[in-house]
Amino acid sequence: MPRGGSSSVSVAGRERKDVEKNRRIRMKNLFLHLESLIIPPNHSKKGVSINDLVDHATSYIKQKQEKVEGMKKMKEKLQLCNEGSHKNIIEVRDVGFALEVVSMTNSLSLNGSSLQLLGSIINIMKEEGAEVVSASFHNAGGVTHHTVHSQAYCSRVGIETDRICERLKELY
Repeated sequence: MPRGGSSSVSVAGRERKDVEKNRRIRMKNLFLHLESLIIPPNHSKKGVSINDLVDHATSYIKQKQEKVEGMKKMKEKLQLCNEGSHKNIIEVRDVGFALEVVSMTNSLSLNGSSLQLLGSIINIMKEEGAEVVSASFHNAGGVTHHTVHSQAYCSRVGIETDRICERLKELY
């Protein structure tokens, strides 16, 4: 004859198991969603452990935070440039085997066109072993903004960032 308490214990045990099972399913779905946000679609997702995924997400977030901080600084410099406090600003960011050059120039201080200046930036980068991936410029509020993205021709050699900085600053 079953005791009244054993039935309630087994129901409570099943409820705990169901709650735990649902929690694990939810966590698995959350990690799959995180993986879809962090890991590019062209990479093989097989064999990515949860620890690796969390490490990758952590470094991704830190990288994005650094980029936001850099953009905030660039915004401040752009505002100063608009106010006429600074005529020319150039920033070179080394991101591993890639290089980003951003310049802001008061349009009134340009000796020649923006396109010529952009061409000079590209030539310097090519001469120093950087392959230009993309380049653009635009004028806004009296400020010409140039952006050039490049990568090293040879990843083993890399790009001589300091030398490029020196040569680019000579342009200004």
